[in-house]
Amino acid sequence: MNQTLNFILLLLIPVLSFGQEKDFYDLGNSYHEIFRNNKVKSLKVLTKEFDKKGDIKENYVELIQNFAKNGDIVWEKEFYDDSTAAWEVNYKYNDNHQTIRTEWTWLDENDQDLTEYEYDSDNRLIKSREFYKSSNSADFLLEESQFYHYKKNRISKVTNIDNEIEFFYKKKGKIVFGFNADNELKYKYENGEFVYQNMDSIIFQYERNKIGQILKNTKTDKKGTVLSQSIYEYSNGLLMKVISKDREGDLIRQEEYQYEYYE
Repeated sequence: MNQTLNFILLLLIPVLSFGQEKDFYDLGNSYHEIFRNNKVKSLKVLTKEFDKKGDIKENYVELIQNFAKNGDIVWEKEFYDDSTAAWEVNYKYNDNHQTIRTEWTWLDENDQDLTEYEYDSDNRLIKSREFYKSSNSADFLLEESQFYHYKKNRISKVTNIDNEIEFFYKKKGKIVFGFNADNELKYKYENGEFVYQNMDSIIFQYERNKIGQILKNTKTDKKGTVLSQSIYEYSNGLLMKVISKDREGDLIRQEEYQYEYYE
């Protein structure tokens, strides 16, 4: 189950716009000021998937999130494509709006994952610890620890509890390159934000606006052949719609973001 959690978090990185040099790892809380200024109370994502004829083949609620008045995401529930509840997540933050704890509950099995994050006096992430608890266990068990190392106030590497390097980073000009332990390029960052992600057989590339929000996501194979493109639409800084088309330009997916607001 923990491998599944890691994969899901990795998928959320480009969608929720994690930062590397600015925040490196803040679990999608980069834009709390936008949520606060718009008085966002909750968010519901409605997803439609289309077949080759352009007809709707799936129509479901994908995600619900609740927000504190200060703009922090405090709770979310994600669903499978038949709107069956999949998992819930509770978030806790420090006074700098940085995530210090996430609690995942898998609703089909009722087992849980817990991750804790530690920061230094410069508000840089320095340690994370992942725990797991099965539905028939009373205690969480430590599964993995990661340590984040910096040089010249920039992330340089990530190591595990055995001091083995899991990721390392190099900067060239305005671009930061992220490599795994096998020296394979996995990420690129520009202005502290993801612009490239290598998911083994699939490459994601991102165009962003001035505040780092994703405007366009292009999905290619290893040879650079475009597989699909997604366009992101905003209003007052809030994401309103994501429209995805395949390589032929046919609509394959659409996400609509519906908000409720504090009075």
